[in-house]
Amino acid sequence: MSEPRLYPGTGRDERTTFAPYSAFDIPADLRELHGRYDVEATARRVRNFRYAEEWMMMIMGGWVATIPELPVKTGLGKIIWECAQAANVLGERLPELRCGRKAVTASESSNEGFAGVIREIAAPDRPDQTIEKIAGVFDVLKPHLIEAYERHSRETDQIADAPTIELLDDIVRRTRGHVTWGKDVLDRICDTEGLRERRRQRGDALREMLTACGGVTGEL
Repeated sequence: MSEPRLYPGTGRDERTTFAPYSAFDIPADLRELHGRYDVEATARRVRNFRYAEEWMMMIMGGWVATIPELPVKTGLGKIIWECAQAANVLGERLPELRCGRKAVTASESSNEGFAGVIREIAAPDRPDQTIEKIAGVFDVLKPHLIEAYERHSRETDQIADAPTIELLDDIVRRTRGHVTWGKDVLDRICDTEGLRERRRQRGDALREMLTACGGVTGEL
């Protein structure tokens, strides 16, 4: 360690000392290059994630008119908007992944099986099917997406893909709040054993479909 440096002053007793420092006196960056996914694989997964967020936004937007429970109807508004925001930032990430300028409008299902899951989640349309609607999104799809987003963040390149990790972290934070809201709603609505069984059956059927198709990325 070198001697303390002094600020200029008219006399030695008027100078203020401070410890020398270097621009490199910072904690080491312990992140590693070379994650599991290259740029093309990351772009494909981001398109898959955007597909799910877009469809959730559209599905729930369509349900607002057919859900009779006013607290559920009003609660969905902010969640729909945040799904739209998630789809938007995922789209903005795509051109940064060498996908071309038009990639901001691109999203895709990982396979036909996952597209079938989305169609099944959207299928309930009657006013008496609020349980099936909310259970599909908040008991099954959103928890599945949290798992997929966190897995991508763990396994991708921690340095080169840091922007994707950051935006997924924000989406996960919001989605956890959505899941908490949805489960609270279902706990209140499902106040008899028969209604709770409807919720369980809906969740089990959709989870089986997710497992069969490999989930949002086709790989889980």
